[in-house]
Amino acid sequence: MCMKTRISFIKRICLIAAIVAGISGGITASTQAQTNKTRVGVYDSRAVAVAYANSTEFKDSIKSIEAEHKKAKEAKNEKRVKEIENQMKLRQTRAHEQAFSTGSVAPIMETVKDRLPEVARQSGVQLIVSKWELNHQSSEIETVDVTDKIVALFQVSERGLKWSKEIQQKPPLAIEKIREHMD
Repeated sequence: MCMKTRISFIKRICLIAAIVAGISGGITASTQAQTNKTRVGVYDSRAVAVAYANSTEFKDSIKSIEAEHKKAKEAKNEKRVKEIENQMKLRQTRAHEQAFSTGSVAPIMETVKDRLPEVARQSGVQLIVSKWELNHQSSEIETVDVTDKIVALFQVSERGLKWSKEIQQKPPLAIEKIREHMD
């Protein structure tokens, strides 16, 4: 093949490649324009709370409080024992608000915040919020349920996974009613 023919052949290949790239780029751009919604990941905070309460992370988090309680009892420090028991009652109330109502799970989410960008990337979302905190949604917003992906961030027992699924099938209790349902 002579040099002139080779250059002409290369020009034709480049032209065809440019046309194909332009067409596919146009298709991609028009597809994106049709679905160019902001995607928001939402999760059921109750499922997250139930999963966390049945995880090794939770069990590890209470070991120091249990040890402090035991130490105060052994030292017969009744004042400190009462303080710890009151603190634990407050934590139990909060846990019930989180698991059975719409109480904030921000402290729980803090324990996995470094892994949330990967959940967002996998789900194709730009933001992750509790579905109970989503007060308005315009037609330009698309919600994506990321509950299972967040639950999977914890080392949850099988029983906890089952309960975390079940809680999502029921409506949350009004937060004011939680104390009525506590033991």
